Amino acid sequence: MTHANLPDRLPVGAQNLLAISQGMLASAKADDWEAVIEAEEIRRPMIDEVVAQGAPNDAAPAEWMRELLEELQTLNDRVVALGEERKAEIRSDLSEVQTGSKAVKAYDPER
Repeated sequence: MTHANLPDRLPVGAQNLLAISQGMLASAKADDWEAVIEAEEIRRPMIDEVVAQGAPNDAAPAEWMRELLEELQTLNDRVVALGEERKAEIRSDLSEVQTGSKAVKAYDPER
């Protein structure tokens, strides 16, 4: 579920939190996992700050926070899914390397 107009209704801190989360997804799509980790380190304390800050004056706190948390969860789920895909690719690559190494040893036992 994407809340297209959510950023317009958020205070600046929450907008920044959402932007960092969107950036994490973009970094994950680009296979830049170091950037994902760095962004998460910045984002983690921001979540507490945004929750403590509360809702803007024109939004019901429960609705505003629910929509923000749903959007953050959606972004997180997509980042995690990309991470799982990458992990599976790495496992497959390692398996191929190990299989190749075993084949070389079978034909050349001195290696």
